[in-house]
Parts: sequence; C-alpha cells; structure tokens
Amino acid sequence: MNMPFRLHKEIIDFYEYVRPRDFEQRIRDNLVENLRKAMRRDGRNFASASVHPFGSFMSGLYLPTADMDLVVCSASFMRGGPPTYLSAKSWLYKFQKFLTSQHVADQHSIEVIAHARVPLVKYVDKQTGLKVDVSFENLGGVNAVDTFLEWKAQYPAMPILVTVIKHFLLMRGLNEPVNGGIGGFTVICLVVSMLQLMPQVQSRNLIPEHHLGEMLLEFFHLYGREFRHDTNAISLTRPIGYIRKSEVRSLTYKNYDRLSIIDPNNSGNDISGGSSNTVAILDRFKGAFHLLRDRMDEIARDPNQGNILEVILRGDYSSFRMQRDFLRH
Repeated sequence: MNMPFRLHKEIIDFYEYVRPRDFEQRIRDNLVENLRKAMRRDGRNFASASVHPFGSFMSGLYLPTADMDLVVCSASFMRGGPPTYLSAKSWLYKFQKFLTSQHVADQHSIEVIAHARVPLVKYVDKQTGLKVDVSFENLGGVNAVDTFLEWKAQYPAMPILVTVIKHFLLMRGLNEPVNGGIGGFTVICLVVSMLQLMPQVQSRNLIPEHHLGEMLLEFFHLYGREFRHDTNAISLTRPIGYIRKSEVRSLTYKNYDRLSIIDPNNSGNDISGGSSNTVAILDRFKGAFHLLRDRMDEIARDPNQGNILEVILRGDYSSFRMQRDFLRH
C-alpha cells in the first residue's frame, strides 16, 4: 500500500474522532451566554461589559477538553475610549470576586495571572467543568477569527493539519503560550505559511486535502529541519514569505531565540512572542518527522505492524471520552 496515502487516511480518521460534535458546540455556546447573564445579573462592575469568544472555539478547531478563550471588553473600550479593565490590576481581582459571587466558578478553581504579557483570569466553569481563559480589552483574537475563516476557505486541508499538530503539542505540554509554548493561531499561521510557499500547491498541481500525509511530513520537515527561526520572521500578507528579523523594525518582540510571526491583522504585533520554548518545539517537530518516516518504512516491510500516526499521537484518550460523557448527561 502507498504509505503516504495510508497516513492520509489515518489523519482523516483521527480528525473525525476528535473534531467537535454538535452538542459540544451547543454547550460551549451556553457557557458564553450564561457568563453574559451573570454579568447583567451582578449589575456592578461588569454589567455593561461585552463578552467575545475567540480562539479554537470560534474556529471549530478545539479538542474535547480544550479551554475556552473569552475576552471581556468595557463599554468605554468598545466605543474607542480607554480600556477600563486594564487600567489597574485590581480589576482582575474584581472579576475573580464576581465569578464566585455569581456562582460561575468555585474560588479554588480561579487563578489570576496579573503579570503576564496578556493578563488573564483562568477558571473552571461550574456547570460544565470546562476550563476558561478570560483576557480583557483586546479584540486581536476576535479579528483573527475572520482571517482564519478566509484561510480555511482557501486551504480546506489547513484545519485538519492544525488539529493533528495542536494535539501533538498538547500531549507534550507545548501548547500554552503562557508556559512558553505555541498557541492555536501560531499553529494555523505556520500551516498557512507552508501552503502559501509551496509552488505545487499554489499552481494547484497538488491539492493538499488529497495529500494530508505528505503535508504533515512536509510540515515537520520544514519547521523541524529547514526553517531558520533565529534569522527569519514569517509574514502571511504583503509580503507573503520570510522577512529577515534584523529588518523588521515595527515588531515589539524581536527575539532571535524564538518564533516570530507578524500578525496579519496588526503588523506591529508578533503573535508568537511568548514562544520561549521554540527550540524544544522545533526539535520535537524534527523528531516527529523521523519517527513517522521510520514507521512508514517498517509498515512498508510488514503491513501488520499497526498504524503510522500512533508513533507521535499514542496516548490516553480517556479524558476526551470522560469529558464528552460528562457534557452529554
């Protein structure tokens, strides 16, 4: 059997297993609506605030146990005025108090991260058991959803590849920017940049969604072995391609030891500025390329060896099943 095609089929099977179900989407919609109601009910500091979901939930690329990303914006900020909730750290603690007083979350499940580049309040939603990350006064993530939808229409293979790569990172604890990992939008940008720069994809001689096995191998090979993250920043719009980091004047985060991806919606922002574990991440990509290639050679010799993808995604999926069962009932 053609090994890249066998890998292609396994990728589709994996995607079908982990992709969101309708009931998961409904429950997450309700979580957002319940938070909005609690804010109005509270009637104090956050009564006039708006809540905007973004991230993997809005792009439909979340895994069953994934966190929800929400941003809370003040009426002042939405009108183009000052960002009330970022004016003092005390607002984060007021939000923490609101969550407990309105029984949205238990006190022990709430974590205030006041000193990160993006201040956050993390909590576990009482009703669903889902983890929620709340940031404040920043519509960057909301704007990114439209960009994602354009890319998804252009490259139908992208969401499938992103799901596999995100899970690969999750299993290795490398998927949280707050811990030096890379988040979902960074993974999306890495996949899109690869597809933009493949001549055979741009000429339509190769249709990525028909060759997912080859695309996944190309991703791990490109970023694990070829890409020079120390000298190149990735640009996805005007121009498309790589720009030397030394020439990117506008970027706030010109770190030579980590990935730099110029935000397609705000050229002054580096969306992967928090990726301090870049070297470890790219090393894992390189390892994945070798593991997959070796596994394909083994199975070519003996087709009864099992499957290909398990060498990088073997793990305990019981948390997925448990989360789905819990939400279903």
